[in-house]
Amino acid sequence: MSAEPQTGFRFRLVHPDGRQETMLVDAERALIGSAAHCEVRLPPELAAPEHLEVLASGATIQLAVRELALGLDPPLLDGQPTTGGYWTRGAALSLGGVELHVELVNLGTAKAKPPVWLFAAILPVLGAVAAVVLANPARGAEPPIPEAPVLLAPKGATPCPSVSPEQKPTLAAERHRIGLAKRERSPFSPQDGLDAVTDFEVAMACWRESGQGGPAGEAEHDADALRAKLSEDYRIRRVKLEHAYRIRDASAIKRELVVLIPMTSRRRGPYSEWLASLERAVTIDMQQRSRLAP
Repeated sequence: MSAEPQTGFRFRLVHPDGRQETMLVDAERALIGSAAHCEVRLPPELAAPEHLEVLASGATIQLAVRELALGLDPPLLDGQPTTGGYWTRGAALSLGGVELHVELVNLGTAKAKPPVWLFAAILPVLGAVAAVVLANPARGAEPPIPEAPVLLAPKGATPCPSVSPEQKPTLAAERHRIGLAKRERSPFSPQDGLDAVTDFEVAMACWRESGQGGPAGEAEHDADALRAKLSEDYRIRRVKLEHAYRIRDASAIKRELVVLIPMTSRRRGPYSEWLASLERAVTIDMQQRSRLAP
């Protein structure tokens, strides 16, 4: 197979306190924002979830504002407000007091041979299988991916706690209130979303035992809607990760791991161990590429 050069970005961030950090993005597209999946992540008080998009187009870098958050200053490119255009080397982009610089980097050459992390990541979980694969590195043969766990208990499996009958409506209202607050945080904290489903279902069970069908139905609706949303997001994230793993796209793998690792942190087993091992291996690989990049 012929080799093709890989292009990525090297970002340098200068914070208001003078602190600087450099990061390498192993892709020809990068998102800047406060969402967990962004390649360049800033605090939510400084940036919208997906504030800016950066694209490598040949030898040039294109910038586009995807989202403007109310109350936030617009991004400035060399001191001028911008909604998009070319981001030339040496130009400074200011966002929420953080100054960003970017340049294109050659990340080396893409080869048919799989990267070391593709095999190394599976060793802690399926060592025997990986050893066979390493001993027979046939093209296209990757280590298997462990089966993903179920994140939520079946509907109706969460009972109302053992409290006196007169306390159940109060407990139900409190758990429903807590669930609503956790649901608001769920886009930034997957575990809060999972906890919110449990809170809603506890509220539903307690209200039903108290004979209050109306509030119980509302809590059930909230639980069902959030359960469906989280289950679909979990499925999509797993599919994207498996695709990125198969095509050996380290940057895409990192994006999905940012969500999947905290989402599965309470489901310890082969899958969560594989995620953690994959994250370590890909991080080391990207750091090594960054040091070798000109």
